[in-house]
Amino acid sequence: MRVPLAFLLGKLNFEKEFRNVKAAPEGSDQRITAEPKNDNLPYSSVEFVVGPDRHIKMVKVIGFDRSTVEFHFDQEKVDPPLDDKLFKFQVPPGATLVEAAQ
Repeated sequence: MRVPLAFLLGKLNFEKEFRNVKAAPEGSDQRITAEPKNDNLPYSSVEFVVGPDRHIKMVKVIGFDRSTVEFHFDQEKVDPPLDDKLFKFQVPPGATLVEAAQ
């Protein structure tokens, strides 16, 4: 689960983390496949499908046990406007807020 999230957050360095990186056209998209350089990781390969607009459409991680975790994305919005109310914490009724000592 960490690989897709790390990639989406821009935390993976392909040259440092992967070997056998290959890209192949898939219609107007590009399918990128790679294997980890470190054999101690719980996956054997990763795949990404990236659109011509450089938006990620799919991330797939294949485990050594042949398990597959696959995520599909559409309608990506970069920096969408969000209401400030989404980021305000209110103590639920009956709960007590405990401040951490600093």
